[in-house]
Amino acid sequence: MAQAHDNPAGFADLQPGWSPPDYAGEGIANLMQSLALGLGDRAPHSALPPLNGLPPESVARHSRVLLIVVDGLGDAMLTDPGLCPNLRAHRVRALSSVFPTTTAAGITTYLTGQPPARHGLTGWFTYIEALDQVMAVLPGLPRGEGPGYGDLAVTPRELLGLNPLFARLSVPTASVSPARIANSPFNRSISGDARGYVYKDLAGFFRQTRRAVLDAPGFVYAYWPELDHLGHEHGADSAELRAHLAELDAGFARLLEGLAGSDTLVLLTADHGMIDAPRRVDLSQHPQIAACLSHPLCGEPRVAFAYVRPEARAAFAERVREELGHCLSLVDSRVLLEDGWFGPGPAHPALAGRVGDFALFMHDGWMIFDRVPGEKRPPRMVAVHGGLSEAERRVPLVMARV
Repeated sequence: MAQAHDNPAGFADLQPGWSPPDYAGEGIANLMQSLALGLGDRAPHSALPPLNGLPPESVARHSRVLLIVVDGLGDAMLTDPGLCPNLRAHRVRALSSVFPTTTAAGITTYLTGQPPARHGLTGWFTYIEALDQVMAVLPGLPRGEGPGYGDLAVTPRELLGLNPLFARLSVPTASVSPARIANSPFNRSISGDARGYVYKDLAGFFRQTRRAVLDAPGFVYAYWPELDHLGHEHGADSAELRAHLAELDAGFARLLEGLAGSDTLVLLTADHGMIDAPRRVDLSQHPQIAACLSHPLCGEPRVAFAYVRPEARAAFAERVREELGHCLSLVDSRVLLEDGWFGPGPAHPALAGRVGDFALFMHDGWMIFDRVPGEKRPPRMVAVHGGLSEAERRVPLVMARV
């Protein structure tokens, strides 16, 4: 994968500490390929190699496979030797997240076993061409006016063109989800016939995860979102987040004890890490730039996709570099597609239309947002994600065989 372009519309330079995503054998997409092949995926991604060090046959040797995804758990959060002794004891390596380093792209990679190039979700806000609107794609809510998932005659799976992993595996499957999203249109559509287990708190999460594993052989996917919420609210190294990490660590140790002797491969990882970003760009304060846009910003506060009116492309690039060049790198979105930033193809048919004309890569410490009439002011998040910093990009792989 090329990392730099000298042309003015391309990627001039990566910032210090930035790296592109890895799909060659060291990323979360490769982890999912190992699991998919080991669990009998009936339609595997032929261009995606398994994770280095985790061959599919080693997965297949277990009667049970548990994948725990802790939203927002960056590998950097496990570097403190006094914190998370149980997770640290079973940590085997760091993995690369997908691009962008965000829930919509990363969690959908876990749920489909495919990189973003194949599943086509490129950020919390995604332009849906069939509706001609920007949507918060996981809850299915429009930016501004427009239909949500509940107003449509098609399922999110059909609308978005997703191919869930649960439906492709040759083993029984189960999904452990928080109560507030367990019956959401997106979750129901993706989970399909997988056995569903619902929880309300951390104790319930571990209890239901243990139950799901022991109820039947096969594959269990368990999702915990609260760490991400605490990071957004308090910061990536806040006392609140660190206290929660300690609770997670203790619960993980008890889970391993409760699964002892069950022939389970236990894997714990994340969709992305987080970085504090105290400096914000409000695009309403840059009216000449905002006037060039044909749609609201998509993607994430750390990497936004800009849809620009054709006649305004040159003016947009010039104004962005003059007014915001101190805090972002402007990238022609075609460069990201051509250089494989979303992973190996064949690409989802809507992918090129979901990354806009330009990507705004915010420098570390910065985020960007715009406003849509009738939309609530965005919450003042402390830690965010989506970018290329090591804190956002690297997630841990924790593994135990019990």
